[in-house]
Amino acid sequence: MTEKRNQNQNIAVRFLLGVVLLVSTPLLQATTYTTGINPGEWKTVSSVFECRLEQPVPLFGDIVFRTRAGEASGAYLRSKTARFAAGDAAMVARTPVWRPKQESINLGAVAMKQGTRPLWLGSKRAELMLSHLSDGREIEISNPAWYRESPEARLAVTTIGFRHEYSNYLSCLAGLLPANFDQLRRTAVYFRNGDAEYLNATARSHLDKIVTLVKHDPKIQKFYIDGHTDTVGDRADNLELSKLRAELVSQYLISKGIPAEQLVIRWHGERYPASSNGSWDGRSKNRRVTVRLEKLEASQPNTKPANSMAGVDPPK
Repeated sequence: MTEKRNQNQNIAVRFLLGVVLLVSTPLLQATTYTTGINPGEWKTVSSVFECRLEQPVPLFGDIVFRTRAGEASGAYLRSKTARFAAGDAAMVARTPVWRPKQESINLGAVAMKQGTRPLWLGSKRAELMLSHLSDGREIEISNPAWYRESPEARLAVTTIGFRHEYSNYLSCLAGLLPANFDQLRRTAVYFRNGDAEYLNATARSHLDKIVTLVKHDPKIQKFYIDGHTDTVGDRADNLELSKLRAELVSQYLISKGIPAEQLVIRWHGERYPASSNGSWDGRSKNRRVTVRLEKLEASQPNTKPANSMAGVDPPK
């Protein structure tokens, strides 16, 4: 009985010593988050609105490369909990352990934030990372961990399964729309002085982008068409001119397949200038028609009759 009690005491002492050493001795090894030699599980999420190339990393979260319609590419980290401290993190491209060793390539410092979205990189850095991954190099990002027990945290982005999904990602990019809803939700087309009969190539291009977007997004079901002028000429004539401009844009959209009942046509003359009428440049910005898109919320009934009115409500 005494011998068993002594064994239990020895186990307890060794356990307490281990705890003391763990608390009092800093860990010298970095915490590395990676898929290792396991399948990288790269996946592509594709639509005409956005392309994403993602790799989930165990115990960390995801590395995501993203391109939205009409925008430059980017890359970001999405973690389940904070892993990195704030500061400048080091990023390198290196050869995987199973390939002949080559010198790592320094990709420079990147700004890290503490939190679950710690890193966002612009197009130049994102495309550089993709280039190295395509060449078979891993990307390693390292920075002090946010907690004291580990001096450094590292994220290793592996290449296993990358090339196949990268090909799918590039195919998705080729099918993106020319612009997204946020870019087109309020679009202005401009007119020459006194003109209400001609849409130039730039105006038609902007309107064609709207038509293309609408054909792929059935939630866009209301269009506010607002005509405006500068202050040159008679006020009553300008009100009529703004009406003709709004109708010209509306007719173009209808000719491209936009239902007439979804259009709200309004004209305001010189009442709502976008810029000062005291200069040529300011007046050119006031001779315009704005097209504002509105999405139909799921809870709203699809009953949106067209309206036409002259300068009653200010354009939003």
